[in-house]
Amino acid sequence: MRLNRLPRWIVSAALLSLVLAVATLVNPPTALLQAGTSGPVLLGPSDEGRRVELRADQFLELRLEANPAAGYGWYVEDMDAAVLRQVGEPEIDGTPAILGAPTTVTLRFSPQAAGQSPLVLAYRRPWEEAAPLRTYSVQVSAAGAYQGLVDLDAAAQAPAVAAPAAAAGDTAAAGLPSALNWCTEVGCTPVRDQGNCGSCWAFGTAGVLEQNIRILEGVSKDLSEQYLLSCNVDGWSCAGGWWAHNYHMSKVPPGEPGPGAVYEGDFAYVATGVDCNPPHSHYETIGDWKYVTTANGVPSVAELKQAIYDHGPIAVAVCAGSRFSSYSGGVLTAGDTCDNPVNHGVILVGWDDSLGPNGAWILRNSWGPKWGEAGYMNIAYGISNVGYGATYVVRGSMPHEPSAPAGLQAAGRSTSQIDLSWIDTSGNELGFRIERSTDGSSEWKPMATVGANVQAWSDTSLPVATTYYYRVQAFNDAGSSPYSNLAMSRTWPNPADVDESLYLPLIARSAR
Repeated sequence: MRLNRLPRWIVSAALLSLVLAVATLVNPPTALLQAGTSGPVLLGPSDEGRRVELRADQFLELRLEANPAAGYGWYVEDMDAAVLRQVGEPEIDGTPAILGAPTTVTLRFSPQAAGQSPLVLAYRRPWEEAAPLRTYSVQVSAAGAYQGLVDLDAAAQAPAVAAPAAAAGDTAAAGLPSALNWCTEVGCTPVRDQGNCGSCWAFGTAGVLEQNIRILEGVSKDLSEQYLLSCNVDGWSCAGGWWAHNYHMSKVPPGEPGPGAVYEGDFAYVATGVDCNPPHSHYETIGDWKYVTTANGVPSVAELKQAIYDHGPIAVAVCAGSRFSSYSGGVLTAGDTCDNPVNHGVILVGWDDSLGPNGAWILRNSWGPKWGEAGYMNIAYGISNVGYGATYVVRGSMPHEPSAPAGLQAAGRSTSQIDLSWIDTSGNELGFRIERSTDGSSEWKPMATVGANVQAWSDTSLPVATTYYYRVQAFNDAGSSPYSNLAMSRTWPNPADVDESLYLPLIARSAR
């Protein structure tokens, strides 16, 4: 059975096949000389168009350049499945120690039976229907089904990937909500598309500042990634880079009037390294930026959550391979492996502990809104080194609702006074609202509002021998906390109404 894909670019493919056929008549493909040993027959870019002969103890191994960090990879377009089959997922080899750099991917194919088969690969994004950027083809002649010593299926098995054991319980320990998504809290700017350029580092850098502005100022700003791509003096380009927050804080390229972000309208993205052509107008700046822990590691789930909660969406690195690029929905629980160990820059906008085996991050990509779930992904904690080299920017304090007061107590102090006390569990409240009820379930009435850090209040001018219920709520500009626990107390009875016989034994006992 032939595996033929019929994309929209069928006309272009047909013309390409015709050109290749004519070229073959003029220059017939030469047989690739085979080594005498069993195992892989290695092919590279220079072997394009050749005829390959495979013995039964040999398999095909292709090593081609690709940039998984831009979402591109090599995918089978034409192959006779009765003769050949692809083994496992493409492997990412030789990943440079920067984000967005092109690398080498290895694809393996095993003979299934004696026969002839074309092998045509297309370099493209799996979710797009556009014509591939380039193709690669060879003609394979197999002597028979593979019977070599290497167990290809076992070697191709994806490594077991599990969420960290502590992931399920660290939310309660950190005192954080079980879910947070800044896109639903305040909204997110539109998802961008880096195109066929390894500029994910620039999109991660600009994206976290855009979200900070959105959270703190309530407006959407489109910041220029091209400015970072074209004007940086670190040698970063479409061939890769690293977080460029310094250019939004203090670093000034030659010819520029100062640091800070440039607007997209002043320097539009073109997905290639055009000249900087200074100067540009600079608008948005940051006060500081920091790594959550270190540039060369993955912080704990609790540390990443705390950074997102305190500082808004964070820029992180991840290993992006074929599983990552083929994601179309749900929770990604089987990740990719990079030998560096990451290759792609993204943004984490939140988390949800109810997703996946132990919870998942809400990841924002820069591959356009047609990838994943409208440009976003749910990726399980601990998958694909997500969170590596995590950074956040500091522009102002994030507006969070305060947490609920704890340990509310009420005690009658006289015939007309009940005293309240509670524990302030927040550091960001503007004050506390105190409410009272006569039955603890209905007709709650506001009684008083006190300032921040206050932890006591007295209810006075009350009738004698009357029971009241109380609850307290913290508030700030972002909203109100949940209510505290309920506390109940009773004012003292009128002394003239007290049955002294009930108190005489106590008085006598205390006098001894």
